[in-house]
Amino acid sequence: MRPTRPSRPPLIAAVLVAGVALLTACQESGPVEPAGTAAASPSPGTSGTLGPGTVSYLAPGTYAIDVSGTGQRFSVSDRTEVYGAGDICGEHTPEATDRCTLNELKEAGNGGVTAIVVVEKGVAARVTEVFTPRTSPPDVGHSTE
Repeated sequence: MRPTRPSRPPLIAAVLVAGVALLTACQESGPVEPAGTAAASPSPGTSGTLGPGTVSYLAPGTYAIDVSGTGQRFSVSDRTEVYGAGDICGEHTPEATDRCTLNELKEAGNGGVTAIVVVEKGVAARVTEVFTPRTSPPDVGHSTE
């Protein structure tokens, strides 16, 4: 009588299924992470609208937007259009029509500014400030003497 030998196809199939499951588990599950952790980076082909949320400056050319406790990093380029409604630049108005510079975005981002970011292929195409009503009039430099 011949000794029986285990069939290899079921073993190979099991190894392949386990390998695919492992590779799938290692991929990013989504574009955002909980607040308090480092903001996730968009994949190079990511496109879409982020926000409204609080935009913060991280490093040269890199910002993060926090939307309801989730963070997402994004990059800017010399082609990124920035529009202000008084906090990034321009007059304090509900229409964010004033064109701002990346340096103005950086300065506003150091303290955080509310905005909507349109990302195309992983880079911000447009950052538009969301108008935030002021609770008190701005300090216009009146002396108290």
